[in-house]
Amino acid sequence: MSISNFLDLMNKDKRMKERQKTTQKVAVVIGVVAVAGVVTGLLIAPKSGKETRKDLKNKAVNTVETIKDTLQEQVETAKDYTDYTEQEITKTIEDVKGKAENVKKDLKDGSREIIEDIHKTAGNVSNGLNQL
Repeated sequence: MSISNFLDLMNKDKRMKERQKTTQKVAVVIGVVAVAGVVTGLLIAPKSGKETRKDLKNKAVNTVETIKDTLQEQVETAKDYTDYTEQEITKTIEDVKGKAENVKKDLKDGSREIIEDIHKTAGNVSNGLNQL
C-alpha cells in the first residue's frame, strides 16, 4: 500500500468518525427537543391527570399493537420469501439433475458412436492391408 493510499484511508476514516459524532449530537438534540415537547404538552394540556394518563396508556397500547402488526407482517414476508426460495432451489436442483442425465446419455451415445467408428476404421484398415 502506498503512502498516499494510506493517507487517503486515514482521512476517510477521520471524516467518517466526525460524521458519526455529528449524527450522534443531532440525535441527542432531537431527543431532548422531543422530550421537552412532550413534557410541555403534558404540563399545559387542558385535561386532568387521569385523562392524560388514560391517553398516554391508549397511545402506548396502540404503539405496541402497531409494532406487533408490523412484526407479524415482516414474519409473514420472511416466510413467503423462504417458501419461494425453497421452491426455486428445488426447481434448479431438478433442472440440474435432468441436464446431468441428458449429458450422461449424450456421452454414452457418443462413446458408442466412437467405438463403432473405430471398429469400421479398423475393418477398413484390415481390408486395405489384406488387399496389399
